[in-house]
Amino acid sequence: MSSKTKFITAAAAATLMAIAATTPASAHIGIRPGVDAAGSTTSALTAGKSGVLTFRIGHGCTAEETNLINPVTGKSLEGTKWGTHAFSVTVPVVAQGATGTTVPKAQYVPGFKTSLAKDADGNYIVTWTAISRDFDIPDGPAVTDTTIAANQYADFGINITWKADQGGKTVFFPSKQTCIVDIPGVKATKKTKKINARQHLIFNDWSVTDGSGADTVKDNTEHNTAPSVVVLK
Repeated sequence: MSSKTKFITAAAAATLMAIAATTPASAHIGIRPGVDAAGSTTSALTAGKSGVLTFRIGHGCTAEETNLINPVTGKSLEGTKWGTHAFSVTVPVVAQGATGTTVPKAQYVPGFKTSLAKDADGNYIVTWTAISRDFDIPDGPAVTDTTIAANQYADFGINITWKADQGGKTVFFPSKQTCIVDIPGVKATKKTKKINARQHLIFNDWSVTDGSGADTVKDNTEHNTAPSVVVLK
């Protein structure tokens, strides 16, 4: 076997390892390892090393409550889909370096402003928020041909550093999408009062880490399994 063939085989094996290590615990928010400056596809998944994890949003949010009404049509907005206005990821302490003090670095995403906060448990919360509604990530393009898939995706990257003792462990990254429902207003008539246009927030909250499964409560917040990775040794 030539050295070139060995190099290609090794690279392919590393790629397969990286793909296998990204556990699709949430079908809605996927995690994909990035390639580091040296060309490695596994450093972002290896204990004690640094790299970029890319979080991919596959779709927007769906209104769940039947009492969310469009006053113009009088019909429920249940089942309608809305674009993502904000997206946040919780980075646990074990992905903050050897001492748990390495601050995660968020990817610059055009059209979004980024904020960083720290909770009482030492986790960092990275949030991207659209600078205007024009930059909301649509649930999908408008299509007239029903044979065409209408979903769109968006990627958000975070540079993290693993603690050395995380090899073989499954680590969750609770994530949350915030979507805005536009509810139109109606003018006053002799028989009816004016109803002002308003906006209503709905959420996809991917924070379940105990294996309890999908959401069953219609409260306009869909709770589901948080995205996760299995850290390589």
